[in-house]
Amino acid sequence: MVAHRHCDEGPAGAPIRNDFAQEARRAAFVGCVDRLTRLIERETEALRTRSDVDFEDFNARKTHALLEFSRASRADTAPRSASIESKIERLRATLLENGRLLERRLRAMREIAGIMIYTMEMAESDGTYSTRSSPER
Repeated sequence: MVAHRHCDEGPAGAPIRNDFAQEARRAAFVGCVDRLTRLIERETEALRTRSDVDFEDFNARKTHALLEFSRASRADTAPRSASIESKIERLRATLLENGRLLERRLRAMREIAGIMIYTMEMAESDGTYSTRSSPER
């Protein structure tokens, strides 16, 4: 008997798991990892090159991709191969770099906001506004 993936038995009568569904879940999971990695890499590149970043768009797309990833991850219960672990490790590294760049941008934005607040406070205290309650006539 020739063993095919749809057969119940393989060589020497060993059972073959008729698990195309698991293969589909694995493919869905790998696709989610790849899409999420590419998305994060695009945002990271935009941050690295100081391009305009539409954070609302990226956040919406990341939220959706993370939801898909979470669902696919829970559905894929088979042991992970070395190639899949490699993809996940690449995603982790990409996320770490992305996080560092986002933190640096946020820190810069805080510094700029602090400078703007300081400048406005100094403009208000330069004598333009008096502490008197009513103007002189």
